[in-house]
Amino acid sequence: MKKRIAYIAALLAFGMTGAMAEEMAVPSSQFITSRVPYLAWTGFYVGVNGGFAWGNSSVAFAANDPAAQAGTCGGGAPRGQCITSVDFRRDGAVAGGQFGYNWQVNAQWLVGAEADYQWSNLDGSVSSSFRLGNIGATNMVASQTVESFGTVRARAGVLLTPPLLLYGTGGFAFGQVHENLRVPAVATGGLPPPPAGGFSYVCTIGTACFAGAASQTLFGWSAGAGAEYAITTNLIFRTELLYVHLSPPTATVTATAAAAGTTPASFAAGFSSVYFAVMRAGLNYKF
Repeated sequence: MKKRIAYIAALLAFGMTGAMAEEMAVPSSQFITSRVPYLAWTGFYVGVNGGFAWGNSSVAFAANDPAAQAGTCGGGAPRGQCITSVDFRRDGAVAGGQFGYNWQVNAQWLVGAEADYQWSNLDGSVSSSFRLGNIGATNMVASQTVESFGTVRARAGVLLTPPLLLYGTGGFAFGQVHENLRVPAVATGGLPPPPAGGFSYVCTIGTACFAGAASQTLFGWSAGAGAEYAITTNLIFRTELLYVHLSPPTATVTATAAAAGTTPASFAAGFSSVYFAVMRAGLNYKF
């Protein structure tokens, strides 16, 4: 009797064990072969980038005092000529880094925030011809360089496929911009015009007649769009087109010499807003 009971128990135990093994094998197989619904984009990331930037600008000049006005288009004798406003182009390479955070709302939508900083050599120059009083024909040379810039932006995008993201972005921008201005050395001399209103200028052969420089931190906004592709779960390649718009800078160009007892004459240079487009590619590491 005891042998029969033990035999029945052994059969039941063997059957239950086989059934359990069969049930456990099903989810394991499904886990190995089933597709992941989407790549997890949520998290912090940091990366590097490089590219090219370009944009146009303009500069206009105005006399700051009676002597500068009389020496250009103020009706002095001999009569001068106004310094005309001119347009010029800026372009150059950019390189830098970025960091940010993504939050994947669902399988299709993503939002986040990003900050970046760029070293740049975005520069351009222009020369405006004019007549300076009794000195004669000369020109005002102006150059502008965007030495660095950065942005802090919000991002929102759509996942076309699990590894491919298209996004738009916009936010705050700032930049370090430098200007140089000069009226180069004159080739022929002339008697300096009489002082006007306590101001004057003296131009000497072989020496710059007027010179000036300015370096300013400007603020503004930026907006753009881009695409990212997840090479692996951690390495993400990106391309981006970004527009940056900063406030207009000003600079002063001052006479390098003046008559005794007078103040050097000067001109104000008013530049247009500093705006440019940036095309760049980069690589991010997602933590």
